[in-house]
Amino acid sequence: MSLSPMQLFEEQISALDASLRLDAMCRLKLVGEAMGKKETLGSLIPFLREHTDDDDEMLLKMAQELGTMVPSLIPGSEASSLISILEILAGVEETVVRSAAIQSLNNIIPHLTTEGSKSLLDMVKRLVTAEWFTGRVSSCGIFASVYSKFDEAQNEEAKDELRKLYKVLAEDETPMVRRGAASNFSSFASVVEKEHQATDMCVIYNQLSQDEQDSVRQLIVVGSQAIGKILNDTQQCKMYVFPCVKNACNDRSWRVRHAVAKNYPTIALSLQCEGDLVDQMVGCFLGLLTDTEAEVRGAAAGNIAKICDIAGQDMFVQDTVPLLEGLSKDPVMEVRSKLSQALMDCTNPEECSKLSDQIILDHIQPIIQGMLQNEEESDEVKINILRSLPSLTRILGSMKEIITVVSNLASYMLSWRIRECVALTIPSLAESLGIEAFSGGNKSFLSIWLTLLQDQVSEVRSACVSGIYKIYEVACSSTDGGAWVTKNVLSVLRPIYEGSTFYLTRITHLRLVACLCQSDATPKQLLDEVVTVLLAALSDPVPNVRTVAATCLTPIVGFCDDSLINTKIRPRITEVCDATDLSVANEMDHDNDFRMQLRKLNSVLEA
Repeated sequence: MSLSPMQLFEEQISALDASLRLDAMCRLKLVGEAMGKKETLGSLIPFLREHTDDDDEMLLKMAQELGTMVPSLIPGSEASSLISILEILAGVEETVVRSAAIQSLNNIIPHLTTEGSKSLLDMVKRLVTAEWFTGRVSSCGIFASVYSKFDEAQNEEAKDELRKLYKVLAEDETPMVRRGAASNFSSFASVVEKEHQATDMCVIYNQLSQDEQDSVRQLIVVGSQAIGKILNDTQQCKMYVFPCVKNACNDRSWRVRHAVAKNYPTIALSLQCEGDLVDQMVGCFLGLLTDTEAEVRGAAAGNIAKICDIAGQDMFVQDTVPLLEGLSKDPVMEVRSKLSQALMDCTNPEECSKLSDQIILDHIQPIIQGMLQNEEESDEVKINILRSLPSLTRILGSMKEIITVVSNLASYMLSWRIRECVALTIPSLAESLGIEAFSGGNKSFLSIWLTLLQDQVSEVRSACVSGIYKIYEVACSSTDGGAWVTKNVLSVLRPIYEGSTFYLTRITHLRLVACLCQSDATPKQLLDEVVTVLLAALSDPVPNVRTVAATCLTPIVGFCDDSLINTKIRPRITEVCDATDLSVANEMDHDNDFRMQLRKLNSVLEA
C-alpha cells in the first residue's frame, strides 16, 4: 500500500540520512500543497512543532518554508499555528535561523486578520521579556510589521505599549539586544505616527546614539534619515536630530564616523537643511574630510559631489576647494580613488547641478590633471577620471592640458585598462574639438585611435570599434562623413587587413566597418565599400572570420537597395552557398556556425 504524503514526509524526516531529511524539509510547502489546507493544519503543522529542536540546517529550511505558505496555501485568518512555530524559531541560538524566522513572520503578519492583532502583541511581549537574549534580539525585527497591523483609532493603547516595549529593548543590558534595536530603528520609526516622533522615537534615538557600544552608535546613525524624513521640519530636526549627527561626526570610534560619512548626503537631505543648519552640516562634513582615519576620509570624499549639490557652489569654492589639493595627495590610494570619482561627479550635471563650467575649469581641472600626470598615481584613480571625461564634451575643448595628458596615456607602457579608457574617450574629443582638429598630423587623436585599434588586448580594440559611429557622426556634422571615413579610416586599414596574418585583426576590422552602417541613411558610397569588404571576407580561410562577416552582413542587407542586392550581394551569396554544403548540421564541424549564419543571411535575401 502506498504511503500518504504525510506518512512519506514523516518517514523521511525520521531517516538517519541527513541529506534525505534536509531534502524533505526543502519540499515542505510542496508537501503541504499535496495534503491540502485542512490536513496541513491538522497534521503537518503539529508535527513540525514537535521538531523545533532539530539541527540548525533543518530549522533554517523550516523557517524559510513556513513563510511561503501564507496566503497561497493557508489564509491569514488561520495562520496562528504557523506564527507560534516561528516564534519558537525566533528564539533559537543560531543567528541565521532567527533571521529566517523573522523574515517569515514579516511576510505572514500583513496577511493576518485584524482580530489576530492581540495575539501578535502577546507574542511581542513574550519575546521582549524572554529570559534568553536571542528572543529579545529577534523581537526588534517584527515591531514595524506588528505596529502596522493595529488600527490607529481603536488600538492607540496597544501602539503606546509597543513604543514603550521598544524603549525597553533600547535600554536592555545585553549589547546584542541594543544592536538589534538600533539596526531595526529606521523601519520601526517609519511606521510610527509623526506626533509620537519627538516624544517617543527621538528619545530612543538619542539614547542609542549615546550607547557605550560603538557598534550600537554605528547602527543608529542610519536612523537619522528616518527621523528627519518623518519630522519634516528644519527646526525640529535641528533640535532633536542634528546634535546626534554632530556627535557622530566627532565620535571616538572611527567606525561611527565612517558610518556617518558614508551616509552623510542622505542624512543631510532628510534633515531639511536650511539657513544656519546648512552651515553647521557643512562644518561637520569638512571635519570628516580631514579625519585621521583613511576610511573616514575616503567615505566623506566620495560624497563631495552630493554635498555640493545640497549646499551649493559657494560652499564648494570657499570650504571644499582648499582641501582638494591635500586630498589628491593623500597617502592612501582608496581616498584618492574616491576623490577622483567624486570630482568627476561634480562635473556631471546629472550628479551635481550647482557648479558652473568656469568653476570646473578653475578648480577641478587642475586637480584631475595632476592626478593624471602623476606617474606614481594608481590606475584606479586615472581610470575613474578617464571614464567620466566623455560627460565633459561641452567643455572638453577648453581643457587643453587635460587633452594633452590624455594623448600621452595611450602608451603601451601603461595598463590596458587605461588604454581602453583612452579609446572610449577619443570619440568625445572628436565631438568637442571638431573633426578637423581631431584628424591632423601623425600625433593626432585619429592616429592614436588607429593605433589602439590594433592593440593586443581585445577590450581595447572593442572600445575603438564602439566609438567609430560617433566619430562618423562628428565628421558628418562638418563635412561628407562617408568620404571622410573612407579616406581617413578605411583606406588606412585596408592594407593592414589585407596583409594581416592574425585573424583577430581581420575580425576587428569587419566589426568596425559594420558599425558604420546603422540606418538606411548610410551614404551609398560608404555602404558599397562596407558590403564589398564583408562579401570578400566570406571566403576567408578562418571559419571565425567568415562567421563574423556573415553575421555583420545580415542586418546591413536591410539597408541596401535592390540594385546593390541584385548586382553584388545576391550573386556573391549564391556563389558562397554553392561552395558550402548548407545541409550539414554537425555541431562538431568547425564550419557549423558559419553555415547557420549563412542560412540566416540567405533567408533574409529570399524574404
